[in-house]
Amino acid sequence: MSALTLLPSLVQAAAQGGESAVGTKAEELVLHLLAQFIAILAATRLVVYVARKLGQTNVAGEILAGLVLGPSVLGALAPGLMNTLFDGSTSQTFVALSQIGLVLLMFQIGLEFEFKANLGTSKKSIVVVSLAGLMLPFAMGYLSAPWFHERLAEPRPSLFGFQLFFGIAMSITAIPILGRIFMELGLSHTRIAALSIGAAAIDDIAGWLILGVVTLLVQHQFATSTLLFRMGSLAAYVAFVLLVARPLLKRFVGNHLRRQGGLETSAVALMLLAVFASASITSLIGVFAIIGGFVIGVALHDDRRFVEEWKTRVSPLVNTFFLPIFFTYTGLRTSIGALSSVNEVITCLLVVAVAFVSKFGGAYAGARFVGENHRSAMVLGVCMNTRALMELIALNVGYDLGVLPRSMFTMLVIMAILSTFIATPLIRWLLRGEERHTPSLPLNEEPLPRGT
Repeated sequence: MSALTLLPSLVQAAAQGGESAVGTKAEELVLHLLAQFIAILAATRLVVYVARKLGQTNVAGEILAGLVLGPSVLGALAPGLMNTLFDGSTSQTFVALSQIGLVLLMFQIGLEFEFKANLGTSKKSIVVVSLAGLMLPFAMGYLSAPWFHERLAEPRPSLFGFQLFFGIAMSITAIPILGRIFMELGLSHTRIAALSIGAAAIDDIAGWLILGVVTLLVQHQFATSTLLFRMGSLAAYVAFVLLVARPLLKRFVGNHLRRQGGLETSAVALMLLAVFASASITSLIGVFAIIGGFVIGVALHDDRRFVEEWKTRVSPLVNTFFLPIFFTYTGLRTSIGALSSVNEVITCLLVVAVAFVSKFGGAYAGARFVGENHRSAMVLGVCMNTRALMELIALNVGYDLGVLPRSMFTMLVIMAILSTFIATPLIRWLLRGEERHTPSLPLNEEPLPRGT
């Protein structure tokens, strides 16, 4: 009997209080969660299979699976089943698991990219591309927002708050999704991949700081001292990680791999402790926990033996379990069917156009300014347009604050998803011939030095 055949029975049992052999509240919660996990994993594998047949990466299918299980598809076809399966009793557990998965993904993305090898002479390019790819979209979003604001149904939110959040929505780039696309296409070794991720990292850090400032402005709690404290604290923490924590972690990892011949449980536990502690610190600083995971990954990225061991032993669990939960949690809050008129569809298309043109134009112009060739600038423009679920985090903040009405929230969600689906085939086409899928190293073999 398949998982999908068993699912209705599990849903019914969970809805009726469990009827498990143990019969406790804890067991009822577990049964409900198991039914949800079965649905998530089964739907994810099915949609990923279809997405791969259409030339998309796994991550594109995982995002779409999240939408399929939400009100956009399952809620429209079988609202009773969706409401019973995802009835809100496990929402806090979903939030926690999805955020843990995102922190671990950011750590893995930091590990994956060979910044030092590829960006020795490209620091100026990173800064210019990131600033151009941030400032132009924000300006175009802020200036075009009044036109979109006039077309919102009453009651409308305050114009100033709407303008600020609309500008942020145009500016964000999704490091986790962009990183997964490069990994799955076998392009993470390329200079353009590292350049894109470096620029996107600056964009996202700046974007989260701006998001924090805008949130304070909307809540009438802004103070210059708050912004300066967050920026100074983040800079001090990154310096601490790179100058103090990094040598200690690398020494521990190197000694462990030499003694054990591979990555054992004790080392995995220590790495998880470091990643979660770092995520906690950046969250307390006010720039979101995911940045903390990314910082630790970057600190250890040049130990390629450790990177390969982590990818072999830990990454599969993150990619196949935690991330689908995150995508499903987001999909449950998204209803594409909310666009109910022709005018709203046209407005949505204009939102997508402003987002794509401004982000692509800013990144392309910045890349050309620092001497990148036409193809590299095109790739950077496409990559910086990849917003995906990082965008949805910011949109959810605006929605919860009442700054983004439901119709505009839905339009911006559609824009974020389209950017992800468009990016994959364009990146594959523009970087055709540069793919490299490297096998993991044997446990008893040291990596060869570069250039041999």
